[in-house]
Amino acid sequence: MHIIVVDEEVPYPLNSGKRIRTFNLLAPLAARHDITFVCRKHEGSDSQRLEPFGIRTIVVDHPIRRKTGPAFYAALLANLFSQYPYSVSSHRSPELMKTIGRLHRESSFDLVHCEWTPYAANIGSLWQIPSVADAHNVETQIWKRNWEVENHSLRKAFILRQWQKMQRFEQKVLPRFSRVIAVSEPDRALMAQWVKPEKIDVIDNGVDTDYFKPAGLQPKPFAMVFTGSLDWRPNVDAMMSFLEEIWPMVRSSHPQASITIVGRNPMAALKDKAAGMPGVTLTGTVDDVRPYMENAQAYIVPLRVGGGSRLKILEALAMKKAVVSTTVGAEGLALTHDEDVLLADTPAAFAQKISRIFLVSGLRERLGDAGRRLVESRYDWRSLSAKLEMVWQAALVQEGRLN
Repeated sequence: MHIIVVDEEVPYPLNSGKRIRTFNLLAPLAARHDITFVCRKHEGSDSQRLEPFGIRTIVVDHPIRRKTGPAFYAALLANLFSQYPYSVSSHRSPELMKTIGRLHRESSFDLVHCEWTPYAANIGSLWQIPSVADAHNVETQIWKRNWEVENHSLRKAFILRQWQKMQRFEQKVLPRFSRVIAVSEPDRALMAQWVKPEKIDVIDNGVDTDYFKPAGLQPKPFAMVFTGSLDWRPNVDAMMSFLEEIWPMVRSSHPQASITIVGRNPMAALKDKAAGMPGVTLTGTVDDVRPYMENAQAYIVPLRVGGGSRLKILEALAMKKAVVSTTVGAEGLALTHDEDVLLADTPAAFAQKISRIFLVSGLRERLGDAGRRLVESRYDWRSLSAKLEMVWQAALVQEGRLN
């Protein structure tokens, strides 16, 4: 098959959940299919990384707007008058659409694969061929949850409008695709409000179990770690609320406790919050998250907002780490409380579960062994990539392009 993939950025380096999923699903398929990857220029991404796998990569010189500075806030204000939510309007690119149109005229593509729902606003004439959308999240749900936890009245009003706009966008655009990919059964159920259920496929998030595996080092006593992109609002909300509500209880019970927050591009609010707090380290971007995970006794996922499923948990389980998560954080994964993860949804309960990890003999080892077995049996990327190939074929059959 000749596939054109439309995305926001080259998915490398592998320092965000979205990049990790995109790279690990697409790279193995390039050996059997002719893949053209088209995206926008993005600071910090490696535009040459896909070429060695045989994926033709075209980067349009129209950088994505940074989420800082006066221009960003002016764009947020202007979005009040747009029909699109900000995460769509900020990613609509005339330059990208022009390039896609030229490629469509020059090449005979069998299928377009849209790698993130907002980029459906860019594919233009490619709607004429079979199409697949990989919806990394149900974006409407994320905005709804952001609204539920926001306390500031002006921000809450802005988020409400984003939620409403995103729901209209997803409700309109997702049914246009030949097939839609959800990352979990809960996401499939949400999408089925707008998309015929028989057109929705589930491809779980996964983990490279050869790369993420324990090195056998002893963790630091009373140490915790969080990893995730720190320019993504749900992760920032998680760590802000953790430092405000949970961390004081942990430190009261365990004065020697420490937390390392690892992730790219930390937002200014989180930097300010973490600055000077005893026991708190904020690293920013790192080359390899594994040493930080190895050093911790507990891996925490205190998310209050989110959708899809969390690759960070799968990576931690592959490293045999004891994970404490909220129900939202563990959503979409086949996890069982007190078997391969500990779940808690109030600050007091979350702090208590962390104490169990620190103090209960053998608990870390039991959870870690169970988690490793789970990811090896269900969440390895190699089998998940094969499922994507089957979805592509199903889209062609559905549109009468393949017998």
